Amino acid sequence: MKYKIILLLFLLSSLNMYSQKKYFFDYILEYSLRLNETSKTEKIYLLTNSQDDSYSVYVYQDKDRASDFVIDFNNDKGISSYTAIEKSEFFKAETIELSCENLRFSSRKNDKYESNRYIFTNELDTLINGSLHKHYTMKYSKSRDSKLYKKGAAHYIVENNTEFHKPLELLSISFDVQKTSKIFPNGIAKEVFTTSFDKKSKKFVYELLQYVKIKKYFIIPENCDPNAAIPLKLIFK
Repeated sequence: MKYKIILLLFLLSSLNMYSQKKYFFDYILEYSLRLNETSKTEKIYLLTNSQDDSYSVYVYQDKDRASDFVIDFNNDKGISSYTAIEKSEFFKAETIELSCENLRFSSRKNDKYESNRYIFTNELDTLINGSLHKHYTMKYSKSRDSKLYKKGAAHYIVENNTEFHKPLELLSISFDVQKTSKIFPNGIAKEVFTTSFDKKSKKFVYELLQYVKIKKYFIIPENCDPNAAIPLKLIFK
């Protein structure tokens, strides 16, 4: 009986892993991005589900082909995909099926988030163009870590009237983790940047250009595994 239960659990987990997965996105956010204060400004898009922050897609210019985007999909189960797509097709397609050959699976067991390593703080509201915006920060709890990694605080300034959207993980990316805090209010990021340890310069500066409500799906095909080779498919309205 014991072995039958173990076998059943294995079959259920296998079915869950190889069944089709469908991810819904209801917003596209457009940002300008500067890696530092002297670097060239780039444009980046972020696809989100306003009520589910367990997955996201970053879209940016392909360095090798001017006509292409790179789509970078990630979820909290350790599944990621890095795929090129023509710009016109990306905007027209309602559903994008990810290629199995570009999927990567990684265990999250060794990627533990150390909550006591960081401090999250609600700052005073920030005045931008005559309007006050909520503002919070993230930084290392120990000064020696800030000095070692040459990072001060990451700042997240909230766009007004976007309480319908969960906080983005843009804040914590510069610390190589993906995390928000329960103390943070909901809202799309209007501006995100990280200061240097000496507070004299900024890095990873994101500035919101616009956000648009959409209806787009990403699909991981059925029976998909890292060794499969299924071409990327586009399904148009």
